[in-house]
Amino acid sequence: MKKIVLLLLFIFNLTFSQKKITEKSEMFYYSLDLYSEHYADKEFKLSAAVRIENFLPNSKLDMGFIEKDEDQKYINYTSLYYDNVRNTDWKTYEVKGTINPKSKNFSVSIICRNKGDFYFDDFKLQIKNDRGKWETIKLENPGFEEGINLKQWNNFVNNGNQIEPENFTYTHTTEKPFKGKSCLHIKGTDILGSSSHGKFLEANGVQLYYETYGEGEPLLLLHGNGQSINAFSKQVEEYAKHYKVILVDCRGRGNSGYQDDVELTFDVEIEDLKQFLEKINIEKTHIVGWSDGGILGILMAIKHPEKVDKMVSMAGNIFPAGMIDKEELMDYIKQLEKLNDKHQYDKNIDFIYLDYKYPNLDYKDLNVITSKCLIMAGDRDEIKTEHTVKIFENIPNAQLAIVPNATHYLPSKNPELFNQIVLRFLKE
Repeated sequence: MKKIVLLLLFIFNLTFSQKKITEKSEMFYYSLDLYSEHYADKEFKLSAAVRIENFLPNSKLDMGFIEKDEDQKYINYTSLYYDNVRNTDWKTYEVKGTINPKSKNFSVSIICRNKGDFYFDDFKLQIKNDRGKWETIKLENPGFEEGINLKQWNNFVNNGNQIEPENFTYTHTTEKPFKGKSCLHIKGTDILGSSSHGKFLEANGVQLYYETYGEGEPLLLLHGNGQSINAFSKQVEEYAKHYKVILVDCRGRGNSGYQDDVELTFDVEIEDLKQFLEKINIEKTHIVGWSDGGILGILMAIKHPEKVDKMVSMAGNIFPAGMIDKEELMDYIKQLEKLNDKHQYDKNIDFIYLDYKYPNLDYKDLNVITSKCLIMAGDRDEIKTEHTVKIFENIPNAQLAIVPNATHYLPSKNPELFNQIVLRFLKE
């Protein structure tokens, strides 16, 4: 099944390392590691003062408490992720819960996503002791009064390498601290999906956010359900050498707007794209779609063939049963509905229902496609291989690429191979 990633947090080995790697990222991760077996099965409260400035709709400020087992494997993360922090003045937030009995190692974490100025101060962690009293746990430099010391608070570490995102800077600043003389300031700039040259336009009743790169024939990149423009961070630079690359956040994703009173369907999204292309004066374009973007590419080729030149559909399906584990989507929906007391998960539920209910094409519907098409998937994809093959067989003059030892996430896991296949097809 196409897993809907509700919390894009990848935690590996969170230990300090001298080796530093610089790379582009839409996320900045900063953590303070704690080690104590005595915390297991105890109640906790973590609080901090935070504020955010110069942000876009997809910007996200988060802080929380990570639990890991004795092998440093992730168990739980309690955070502000769904609080949608938007305050420009200082405000103290608290996350609380009960620590898993299997938890042995812990981290107090800060996560910043996309463009913005993110400020943090006055961290405080309390654990309820065996006498039922709240005990304050000593944190190193909780108010960021001392100089930056990566042996205390450190960057995201992956396989022993310290990751330094190119798009973020961080410092202790004396500008308007919440308490004391300084606070932590993290700044994210010019990230794919929240770039300084990004634009908004109205299409089909919503504001759509888009970015363009390069020159030449237009190439529209369409992301998956739980994704945004940033999903193509490993494609844009290479594709922009050959094409005018156009990326757009689908409604409700990234920076684009949403209509709570309009059912989210692929037909609605197709109308969004049709109007979007008309308003940016694109008469005809190549399309590369991934996952739900692959579905949109197929539907555009059926419903608006005059607008589609060549089309690549990576891991798209034409009806829900084409997924390997469709019913797991309903399990996700039921879990979220139980937690949705404040309607904080309404959009997430809509997104999952989109794949659970739609699209509803027949194989014969593909016979009308006149665009030159490449149908792709991994041999370990979340779309059934036989379904991908049947899609290929029913599109006249289509090409098929089932990539060995590849998953649903081929464009991000093996971008060199994916890009090579796609560009070779587009240039034929």
